[in-house]
Amino acid sequence: MSAGRLGSISARLVLMLALVAVVVFSAAGFLLHKALEQVLIADERADLLGKTEVVKHFIGEARSMDDLPMLRRHLAATSVGGRFRWNVWLVGRDGALLYGAEPMPPSVQRDGDKVWLRRKDGVALRGAHFLLPDHAAFPDAQVLIGMDPRPRQQMLATYDDAGLMVGIAGVLCTIALAWLATRRGLSALSALSREAEAIQPGALSRRLTLPEDSAELMPLAQRFNDVLSRMEEAWHQLEGFNANVAHELRTPLAIMISGAEVVLSRDRPEAEMRDVLESHLEELRGMASMINDMLFLARADQGDAAADLLERSLRDEALGVGEFLEILLEERHQCMTVEGDHRLPVNRALLRRALVNLLTNASRHAPEGATLTVRIEADPRGQGLRAGGSEGASGGAKLTVVNPGDPIPEDIRRRMFDRFWRGESSRSKAGDRFGLGLAIVRAVARMHGGATFAESRDGVTEIGFTLGSPNRAVVTDNAVR
Repeated sequence: MSAGRLGSISARLVLMLALVAVVVFSAAGFLLHKALEQVLIADERADLLGKTEVVKHFIGEARSMDDLPMLRRHLAATSVGGRFRWNVWLVGRDGALLYGAEPMPPSVQRDGDKVWLRRKDGVALRGAHFLLPDHAAFPDAQVLIGMDPRPRQQMLATYDDAGLMVGIAGVLCTIALAWLATRRGLSALSALSREAEAIQPGALSRRLTLPEDSAELMPLAQRFNDVLSRMEEAWHQLEGFNANVAHELRTPLAIMISGAEVVLSRDRPEAEMRDVLESHLEELRGMASMINDMLFLARADQGDAAADLLERSLRDEALGVGEFLEILLEERHQCMTVEGDHRLPVNRALLRRALVNLLTNASRHAPEGATLTVRIEADPRGQGLRAGGSEGASGGAKLTVVNPGDPIPEDIRRRMFDRFWRGESSRSKAGDRFGLGLAIVRAVARMHGGATFAESRDGVTEIGFTLGSPNRAVVTDNAVR
């Protein structure tokens, strides 16, 4: 992983945290603004009620018009104290302004139980309005009390400015801390990136250090190490495969070269030249057969599924293979029997090829006069396909070739389906020519959605394969029961 990619991850994390901080501080500032505003409004209402009671008390003390100067002094006193600016108007019955800061009283606007007084300068005051119908000195007069809201608005504006500065500082601090946290948090990822960059084709045995302090990166490192393990195994298999191919081709080529050199060293009779050419032709046919088998295995490894599927009787196909191998079995005084039957969509050519390889292998390792048994069973774990590709209810099938013979060690059973492996220290081409027979059996099983298996106990060897859905990936090849 490149440094640029790491930087982009850090930038995205910091950006997301910055957006979160903006949203959180904005929401907190808005809620605090509303809470403070409600507190101030409630305080205004309480002050308004208190001022109203005070004004009523002073007006109640006036008994005649002679007490008007004293009332004006008291009302003037009530309008200068406290945190807010208060306005009081006393209007007589005839509309004359008995007391007030302005020549004319404000207009009255009601909103439910709320009263708003709009002054001539356009300022709307939160206020109170009541009449004095039975007052001794001012009968039918009206009283207007207004509170200037601008101090409250100014306080809220000051608070909002301070809150904005605090919010900006909080977002900047969040960005700085998020940047430091992401750099520290992604340090393990940077270390893994450096370790991965150091792994070269010649050092596939190296593995990433598992970051135990990072639960999120632990699965990623484990999966990457698993991939490296599979790559290392595939690399070793490829090296062994190349060595095996080189060895298998080197011997016939050396024979052909030496034979040609000997023949060309002097004039030879036509019959001798024909014998040499026939020998070379036999070797070339063997190499061509090996190359065809290798191409077939390569296609199977690429995931090719069996085509041209037709529902057939597996018993009939096994009996047909027995007839094809009848001469080989008679040479060793052996016979073949078939137990069970099952119908399944299969590729006939591939199925017969796998059975031929299994029976040839069983005949080679069974004693003379032995009976080879092909056992056919239904396999409910498999999922068969009807002809044409529709889902079938027949399930899968299991084909087992049973023969008496010496026990097969477990290490051999684990490797017997590998390519070019014959379980012998020598590389004689007797029997299974190039060690590809059982590998082809595994490929046929895989192309039919199945797997191979092998078991050997009590002097009986059972080797076979399962058939399922050709479109179903199977990764349990070479499973040993």
